[in-house]
Amino acid sequence: MDDGLGPLTVGQPRAALVAEVMAVLDHLDVGETVVVACSGGPDSTALAHLTAEARPDLDLHLVHVRHGLRDDDHEDAEVVRLHGGWLDLPVRVMDVEVVSSGQGTEAAAREARYAALREVAREYRATAIALGHTAEDQAETVLFRLARGTGLDGLGAMEAIRDDLVRPLLRLRRDDIHRFVEMEGLPHVQDPTNRDPAIRRSIVRHRLLPLLQEVAPDPVGALVRIAALVRDDRAALDAAAKPGIEQVRTIGPVHTVPDRVLSTDDAAGSALARRVVRAILTRFTGEPPDAVSVARVLSLEPGSAASLPGPVEVTAAGGWRAFAPRTLPRSPESPVRIPGETAWPCAGAVIRAVTPEVDGPSADRSGQVALDLPGIWAPAPADQEPGVLPPGAVAERLVLSLPEDVGGLRVRHREPGDEVATAGGTKSLQDVLVDAGVPRAVRELWPVVVADDGRVVWIPGYTADESVLRAGRRAPVAQLRLGSADPG
Repeated sequence: MDDGLGPLTVGQPRAALVAEVMAVLDHLDVGETVVVACSGGPDSTALAHLTAEARPDLDLHLVHVRHGLRDDDHEDAEVVRLHGGWLDLPVRVMDVEVVSSGQGTEAAAREARYAALREVAREYRATAIALGHTAEDQAETVLFRLARGTGLDGLGAMEAIRDDLVRPLLRLRRDDIHRFVEMEGLPHVQDPTNRDPAIRRSIVRHRLLPLLQEVAPDPVGALVRIAALVRDDRAALDAAAKPGIEQVRTIGPVHTVPDRVLSTDDAAGSALARRVVRAILTRFTGEPPDAVSVARVLSLEPGSAASLPGPVEVTAAGGWRAFAPRTLPRSPESPVRIPGETAWPCAGAVIRAVTPEVDGPSADRSGQVALDLPGIWAPAPADQEPGVLPPGAVAERLVLSLPEDVGGLRVRHREPGDEVATAGGTKSLQDVLVDAGVPRAVRELWPVVVADDGRVVWIPGYTADESVLRAGRRAPVAQLRLGSADPG
């Protein structure tokens, strides 16, 4: 019986294979462009032919990615071209370089392959990328992630439809797929790494799964069913964790979340905290993190840090956890355009400067009462953009009115010895930001506006030179507003 959770049983007829592929691709409209990943192996060969038969109305493109890890890549490409000719489909061969950043050759090759497929999909304006994973691939993924020590994200394994990826064969058994290829007389190549004992995927396929068959009649079906059940549970947890995830603040490549969101006082709180951490870490790698990495983040004491795979540096300080790449981007020092916009890309921000000529009497005051005072310009209220509000910042301080004599301004990164003259006296920028609880990674990215003489004029969201504040309130000639570089 097909319960919709596990894979189809072994021994499906040809028509059932076509029907399954048709069902998975049912969400695609007539004429949509689809990139079909084709390695030349039996699974992807079956994918190409079954997809072409199930949905002849789609604009299909076969894409073969060569990563140079095998000696017979040229033979593989020729097989793919042969099938493209038989199916009257265009074939694209992509050469990629596999560069491992510590995650292993297998993972690096997968990332390079997916990146190449997405590059072609963008070029062809494809709405989907079809992959040839079978039920056995799903079971192997669950086992591999279990061995690594994963949570619900990892146990949920692959989905038949996820964003731009579709896996039409995911509920079909490998034996049925290979029988289809043999019965159709379709030439294909074999990947020797599938039986290489040094490859972890090969160990799972040829040793672990056969061992499980000694204690259960259908371990593949059981593992695939577990993955489906876990995905349902995961969806419920995601809905419960959504309010916490919505409190994550993103500043350029840095993601920050208040410690209170990661409370682990009880079992329910711990489960939701793990969901939030997993969601953040997945933004860095595109893959769910292992359980050990999540536990390290949640156990961080104030003032401590943890280096995680990715590579990601996580710090705990000032009531916030900050997740950042180990190498932070920098933006060049540049003059502030008045009027105009000055980009600060490393933090995903922009300084927008308005003047009376730009703001003008006809500007929408959004309900503000305009005082008709001779010679005094009343700037329109600036829209608040909480998306660019970093930890410890105050939304109202993202806006600064400038007096006439402030001179030329420049925006740059914080430098050692920087000080600002506040109402409470001169303070170092380091103290201002640390006292506000700003994570170190955000301090490194955050813009500092200085005058031509080097005086710190404004640290958006935190403080400004007191004399500039006072004079700007009395007789503003321009207004600076820090906002998101992409407010949409």
